[in-house]
Amino acid sequence: MRIPLLAVVLSAALLTGLLPGTAAGETTRGTRGTAAGAHARTPSVPVDLIGNRLYESGPLFRRACSVPGLKKNDPKSTATHLRAWLSCLDRSWRPLLKDAKLPSAAPKVRFITDPGTAACGTDWQEVGVAQYCDRTIVIYLKDSILKRPDPLFLLYLAAYEYGNHVQALSGIAKAADRLKGSAESAQQSEYLRRYNLQADCFAGAFIGSVWKSLHRPSRDWGKFLDLVRRGGDDVRGAGDRWHGKGATIVYWVNRGFSKPSPARCNTWAAAGKSVA
Repeated sequence: MRIPLLAVVLSAALLTGLLPGTAAGETTRGTRGTAAGAHARTPSVPVDLIGNRLYESGPLFRRACSVPGLKKNDPKSTATHLRAWLSCLDRSWRPLLKDAKLPSAAPKVRFITDPGTAACGTDWQEVGVAQYCDRTIVIYLKDSILKRPDPLFLLYLAAYEYGNHVQALSGIAKAADRLKGSAESAQQSEYLRRYNLQADCFAGAFIGSVWKSLHRPSRDWGKFLDLVRRGGDDVRGAGDRWHGKGATIVYWVNRGFSKPSPARCNTWAAAGKSVA
C-alpha cells in the first residue's frame, strides 16, 4: 500500500512534489520513549510507532555539509547536488540508527529524466518530483526543478525523502502501513498525516543539524518555512487530508529543527490537534 507524501509549491508552480512511495521497512521492537505521553496514545497504535527504539538514539550531530552549486537546465548538476546532500544525510543518520541497533544501509538513489520511464509502479505523469519505494529514493528531474533550481527546496526534498528511508529502516513505515490498512477512512487520513508529518520533522532535524554550516542569512529560514507551509492541505485546497495544515507542517519542521533529535518527532504520541 502506498503512503502519499508531501506536496509542495515551488515558486509559482504547484508541484506534487514528494509523492506516493511504497511503505517498506524492518519491523522492530522498541521501548516506549519519553515523548510518548500516555494521554495521547490509543490502544490501536503499535509499539513500533509510539515507542520505537529510534526515539532513544539521541540527537543528530552538528556537522558541516559541502554541496556543489547548481546550474539551470542541467540534470547532471542537480543530480550531483542532491547526491551530495544524500551522502551527508547518510553520515548524519547512520550513527543514530546503529546506536538504536537498527538497520543503517544507505538508500538506493535513482534519477529519472525520461518521461517514458516508470518507477514505484507509477509513471512520469502521475508523480511530482520524488518518491520513496523499495528502499530507493526516486527523483524525477522535471523542468519544474531544472529551470529554476532552488537550493532550499532541493535540501528539503533530500531530507524529507531520507526521512522516509529512516521510517523504513526503523520499522515505522511497515507498522504504519499495517495500521492504516485496518482503519476507517477518517482515521486512515489521520494516520497518514502522522506518518507524513514525522518525515517533515525528521527533515527539520537534519536541516537543523547543518543549518549553521550553510551560512545562509537569517531571512532564509523564514523563506524555507513559507515553502513548507504552502504544502499544507488547507493552503493547496486539497480534498484529501493526508499532509496536515500548513501551520501544522511548519510546527513539526520547526520542532525537529530547534532540537535535532528523533525523539522530537514522535507524531504517533502527539495529541490529535497537533497533527490536524
